Amino acid sequence: MIKSDDSRGESVFRFAHHAMGTTFELLIAGKDETYSRQVSQAVFSEIDRIENLFSRFNPGSDIGQINSLKPGQSLLIGVETYECLETASSIQSQTRGAFDVNIGSLVKYKEGNVPKHRKLKTNRMGLIDLSRTPQGYQVKIRPGDTKAQAEHVHLDLGGIGKGYALDKTLEILSDWDIDNALVHGGTSSALAVGVPPDSVSKTKDWPVGIGGTWECAQSPKEFFLKDRALSGSGTEVKGKHIIDPRTGKPAKGHLAAWVSHPSA
Repeated sequence: MIKSDDSRGESVFRFAHHAMGTTFELLIAGKDETYSRQVSQAVFSEIDRIENLFSRFNPGSDIGQINSLKPGQSLLIGVETYECLETASSIQSQTRGAFDVNIGSLVKYKEGNVPKHRKLKTNRMGLIDLSRTPQGYQVKIRPGDTKAQAEHVHLDLGGIGKGYALDKTLEILSDWDIDNALVHGGTSSALAVGVPPDSVSKTKDWPVGIGGTWECAQSPKEFFLKDRALSGSGTEVKGKHIIDPRTGKPAKGHLAAWVSHPSA
C-alpha cells in the first residue's frame, strides 16, 4: 500500500494484487486508510472470482469446461461468462473477425496441435451457441465432425475478460460509496471513477501514462480519465504477439493502439 497527500490533506491510498497473470492496482482518494484497505480487499476478491470463471488454465472454470466440450454437448455457465461471451461475439461481428476470443484454436493450429489437413473455420465463434434456458445460461457446441470440430474450440477471454473484471469492480466501489478511484490491470487497461486530489493531477482527472520508448511526435505521453476506461496494447513489451485472426499472422501497421470508452 502506498499513500500520498496533497496540500489540503486529502489522501490517496494505493493497493496491489496479483490476478489474471498480471498485477492489478487500486487507487482510492478521499477515504481513510482502514476503510480504503477494506474496499481494496472487496475489489480484489471480485477480480479473483471473475478469474475463477474465466481462466482457461483452470479445467474447473466455465471457460475451462467449455474448452473440454465435444460437438453437441452443452454446459450451464454463470451470467458473467454468458455476458462476456455475448459481448465478444458482438464485437467479432462488428469488427468482421478482427477480434476473436476463440483465437486459441488458431494458435493451436499454428503450433501443430491440430492436423494441417483440417481447415479451421473463419467464424470460429460461430461454433458456439449461447442461450437462456429455464435452467439458466447455457453454451452449446454446435454438432458436427466430432473430432475435427472439438479441436476448433479453445476460448481465451484475455483482454476482454480483464476489462469485464474492471467493469465489475465499479459495482463494488459503488456499494462502498467510493466516488474517486482508479483501478488498472497490468497497466494495459485502466478504469477511472470521479477525480483525484490536486496532488495527483492538475487537470482534475486521473492521469494515465500511454507512452513508449518509440519516438512519435503525434502520440501523447498521458491520457486523462474521468468516469471512463482506457485500454491499449503494442509490440514494445512482448514483441509481435498480437495475432490477426483473419490472417493467422501478427497484426501489421501500428506499433501500438489505444481505445477509450465508458466501459472497460
